[in-house]
Amino acid sequence: MAYYIVRNYTVEHLFDGEHSFSHYNAYDPDEINNSTHDMAICFLMPLLSGNYEDRVSAMNALIQALKLLLSQVKKKMILFSMPLAGGFRALSDTRLNRLIIEYNQLCYAAAEKHGFICFDFAEFARGIPSAEFTDWKHYYLSQIALNPKYTKQFTAWFEAQMDALDAKRRKCIVVDLDNTLWGGVIGEDGIEGIKIGGGYPGVVFQEVQRLLLSAYENGVILAICSKNNEIDALVAINEHPNMILKEQHFAIKYINWRTKAENLSNIAKSLNIGLDSMVFIDDNPSERALVRSLLPEVLVPDFPEKLYQYPSFMEDVLKRYFSLYNLTDEDKKKTEQYLQNMKREQFQKDFSDYDRYLEELEICLEMSLIEEIDLPRVAQLTQKTNQFNLSTKRYTEYDLNSLIRSGNLIYVARVKDKFGEYGLTGVAILIIEGATATIDSLLMSCRVIGRKVENEFLHQIICALKEKGIRSITASYQRTQKNPMVKDFYDKAGFELLNSSSDLKEYALNVDFYQKESENIVKVTRKNER
Repeated sequence: MAYYIVRNYTVEHLFDGEHSFSHYNAYDPDEINNSTHDMAICFLMPLLSGNYEDRVSAMNALIQALKLLLSQVKKKMILFSMPLAGGFRALSDTRLNRLIIEYNQLCYAAAEKHGFICFDFAEFARGIPSAEFTDWKHYYLSQIALNPKYTKQFTAWFEAQMDALDAKRRKCIVVDLDNTLWGGVIGEDGIEGIKIGGGYPGVVFQEVQRLLLSAYENGVILAICSKNNEIDALVAINEHPNMILKEQHFAIKYINWRTKAENLSNIAKSLNIGLDSMVFIDDNPSERALVRSLLPEVLVPDFPEKLYQYPSFMEDVLKRYFSLYNLTDEDKKKTEQYLQNMKREQFQKDFSDYDRYLEELEICLEMSLIEEIDLPRVAQLTQKTNQFNLSTKRYTEYDLNSLIRSGNLIYVARVKDKFGEYGLTGVAILIIEGATATIDSLLMSCRVIGRKVENEFLHQIICALKEKGIRSITASYQRTQKNPMVKDFYDKAGFELLNSSSDLKEYALNVDFYQKESENIVKVTRKNER
């Protein structure tokens, strides 16, 4: 993706690609709005040289520039927070850093209330020794603020932020037990001898468990893959008084004497996730090497050399591979959802007739117009849903708000059955022009497809549009590498094929002639109709 980048220092070395850059200290909203790029980045830093009064004055000017951009820029815009700064002055004079904090708060508020995006560059900067942040030779020769030696580190950080924004993250972190979740070997040391909590080294393992609990609470699936006696291991997990993680925090546990590569493969199959969705943590270098060799899709980071580095290592793993820009209610319930899916699969084994199985599942679909609270989840679904996605258009919360303000409709689908709630799993974005509606986007999470829900959702959308006076509906299927399963979806729903090529199929539906009826397998409720 190419960006229009607003800057007050040289940052070209930090971004690969065909980007456009503003002039130094040029903050023209019209130039941003008229650029050909879909997204802008506001990457400003406090004045790094000059006397303290100059720096304070420059920071006041940057705050005013930011306010101008926030009020007039109409494109999607990523804001970078600022690192704190120093300068020679009376130690009690905190004006500059108070202004930088004010600037950052404006960024955070714009992200929270107005749909802008804020990346915490200040946090990135804290990881660089202050004496190395700027290479003064490059600064005075080329106005480069961030030391070029940290270009690669910045690129990795920025890619991680964009992955989090696009909801691209790994799904499952799989941990060994002995000397990974606790210190010592449960089979040799017993529950009294393993190290968890207390002094060093037990405090290290307890801190790692706290981080993993935070990951669990943020929707990361936890799993165990350990060569051990299962009974001994579970006694330690459930009965050791200093254990932070308990058995219920793990979606699945493979505690046996088979190879870890075999167990990891079985974990992926049981959870119905790809091997490339998993990160494996193990203190044993030979086990890590074997998994890397046999299962190259699984990410296996090197274990830290010093045990006291373990918590910071784990925090880095979670930030790099499991971050999301927005966390939704559905994300927080991932472990619960995967456990429910395993119950559904077991339940299905009792039926030879699939429709009978669906009826006994007692599936309920609730369809409603989008509300403000739904925006993060809907944006997330547009970013990461690939298989059941007819057009594969990607939207941010800012984009969705713009569509709604323009008089268009966004319907969402929530699904549940006898085993629990799937949550908000379906989205339809409809562009309204008079008596015609265009299905701009139609997508559903793979967790519910194949259960008649997708057919019922489209049927209810057509019925709702008819009630609103819509006479015709247009739609299209845009082929991608991942969505061939829906290439005939509109054909089967009764739409007329108008044009077809290898990558695009265009359809129309005369609503007055639509005769399909509900299959009555999915119970439907419609809420929030306006």
